[in-house]
Amino acid sequence: MARLGERFGHTEAAKGKKAIVEHTSSNPNAPLHIGNLRNVMIGAHLARLLAAVGYEVTQAFYVNDLGAQIGLTALAYEKCYPLLKPSMKIDHWIGCMYAIMNTCQELQRAGIDPGKLETACGEGDAAVHVLQDAAVIAAGEDEKKRGSVVEYIDIYRDLRSRYLPMMEVMIPVVRQIPDIKTEAGQLNLRYERQEQGAIKIFRKMVTDCLSGVQETLNTYAVRHDTWDFESELGWEGSNDKVMSIMKNSDYFVPPTQCNAAGVPQGGYLDMSAFIAEQGFKTGKGGYQKDYPPLYVLRPDGSTLYTYRDVVYSFKKAAAADLVLNIICSEQDLAQQKVALAMAMLNPEMVGRQYHASYDLVRLPSGRMSGRRGRYLLADDLYEELKDVIKSTMREKYASKGEAVSPEFFESVTHEVSTAAMKYALLSVSCQMQINFDIKKITSFEDASAPFILYNSTRLVSLTRKFAAGVEAGSYAPLPALDELGAESFANLTDQREWELLMEFVLPFASMIKSAALPTLPTPPGLPDYGTHKVSDFLNAFTRTLSGYYGPAGVRILLQTKDAEGNAMAAQSPAAVAAMNARLHLCATFRQVIDNGLRLLMITPLLQM
Repeated sequence: MARLGERFGHTEAAKGKKAIVEHTSSNPNAPLHIGNLRNVMIGAHLARLLAAVGYEVTQAFYVNDLGAQIGLTALAYEKCYPLLKPSMKIDHWIGCMYAIMNTCQELQRAGIDPGKLETACGEGDAAVHVLQDAAVIAAGEDEKKRGSVVEYIDIYRDLRSRYLPMMEVMIPVVRQIPDIKTEAGQLNLRYERQEQGAIKIFRKMVTDCLSGVQETLNTYAVRHDTWDFESELGWEGSNDKVMSIMKNSDYFVPPTQCNAAGVPQGGYLDMSAFIAEQGFKTGKGGYQKDYPPLYVLRPDGSTLYTYRDVVYSFKKAAAADLVLNIICSEQDLAQQKVALAMAMLNPEMVGRQYHASYDLVRLPSGRMSGRRGRYLLADDLYEELKDVIKSTMREKYASKGEAVSPEFFESVTHEVSTAAMKYALLSVSCQMQINFDIKKITSFEDASAPFILYNSTRLVSLTRKFAAGVEAGSYAPLPALDELGAESFANLTDQREWELLMEFVLPFASMIKSAALPTLPTPPGLPDYGTHKVSDFLNAFTRTLSGYYGPAGVRILLQTKDAEGNAMAAQSPAAVAAMNARLHLCATFRQVIDNGLRLLMITPLLQM
């Protein structure tokens, strides 16, 4: 272990294999929120686990720069960017712009002129109610439209109360757009066709937003190896190549302007027929019965995002032995369809791509809503965590009479805050919902990152005290591990020392391997990646360790002075040998903890 250092626990079980882990992949028109952050942490952690067992790992971000939401945001960006100066972090600012433009679009669809609503808002509640009542009456028996009237007037007023300066600039522009949905769609189409003006608009908006997203990711020391743009699949010809193969499939049903029901219908893959003819299991443990089709084309022949997901999946699978997509459980069926389509078009793709499904993060109160511009933002949550950590650490330093420099305090509280977030999002199985509790995850006394980091720094402090004793002449320098004889370890008489060694140090590598290399099941089964196993391991290890090294535990360093400060007689050779063995043992314990922390993307600290 002394030779392996930071690589202790790593193996070469998957040496020579390549893996692509696609994670984050948030829409490039809004900031990261707490749900995105769980995706980030699971993906980055799995990438480290796979690398620890020998995979050559690439972390990919799929940039969804096409689609209705992005076109709508790009339209707002094109029309309003020259008139507005960003007043907040750029991704937050773009997210607000999207929320306002989307609301104006929905108001138009509900039969309400956003400009007239703005005028009514300026006149007061009575004027708004008159406008709303008239719109509800005009909606007639259309309950959905009536509901939209009430809902989006409420959203508009909520946004107006929070972002009035932005709306004062945007609404006069919106007044000049008679049909927002159509104009945004046309801009999207121009981008797909590689028109230079549209490319300039989209790429600036997208890269501006992603620069803000990367700033958030930098807070948590997460970086991707590649950024793959959805638009470029079409530009490079990949969409056309896969479509030509798909259209030759026995299971492809082309689009039609008049199906059996007399309405236009998009092109699709008949998944139910494919499952039946291949004899795949259905029902419990298999595919659902009456499996829905995978639509890939609109009635006009243009591709859907679901089709582009298939194309991108083929592109990843061609470059890796294993592809893992980190995706919310709400998208399980969509991901299953993509994997089925890959198997349909190329049987060699079976079992090449899986997705790691995670559940939602439950908040103490309220719900997130992109269209309302309301999120529990990752940036805001970091600041809230850091405030709690700073308060706790100030109290600890004050109680001990310790003074630290502002620079040190800022650095340590940053590391502890990000560690608290990472541990919280990785401390339960990804299939389980997380109940987010800031008080619990910032505790220094409970199962948390601060608790684990504190125990690691206690071992650093032990090493530091010993080094000071050596310099003062109180102790002889620590012999190298291979200089210690078996008799030194024979003097380790506390059962907990051997339990720590046997239950945590020696099984460390096998724990990593079990987390990173679950059995890959036959589709539609999903591999059970142990994204919580390192957190569980570190929590159990440090709890046991704190009992061993705590006030009622074993004294590691020999006493050199009595209570009055007088030098004590030299300790016996057996006691010195035991101290040296324990120091090596504690160095081993710290290495294991720190290596586990690094797998969680947490930087070990030298002092807290």
